[in-house]
Amino acid sequence: MKASRISEAGYIGDDGKLRLPMDRINAFLAQNRGMRLIARFDVAEPGSTELQKGYFYNYVVPAVQAARYEQGERMSERAVDKWLVENYPGEKPEMYAARNFTKQQMTDFLDWLKQFAAENLHVYIEDPRTL
Repeated sequence: MKASRISEAGYIGDDGKLRLPMDRINAFLAQNRGMRLIARFDVAEPGSTELQKGYFYNYVVPAVQAARYEQGERMSERAVDKWLVENYPGEKPEMYAARNFTKQQMTDFLDWLKQFAAENLHVYIEDPRTL
């Protein structure tokens, strides 16, 4: 089944040009020839909590949701969020949702998630220190 949604994270270079992982984007576009496209761009200050949470909810959660679907399990975005937080071995917020993490907790969570997602889901998670 071809995907109807893709989420990617990129950055705007000093030259003002957009940098995105074009190999994945081009593969997605090739699967959806002749279709219409809706694009949305959100920007956030480098290193901000807003960027970390935006990256998590707009890139990580959809990527993990797609990986779990490929493994045979359908999960809502809310269920993916809760599942990832439950699997996190570090300090968890009372409400099992990543939006309740502090900036440092989110950094630690994304750092753990980078390895967890690569090993268990074959999903690339950017190093949180580069966000």
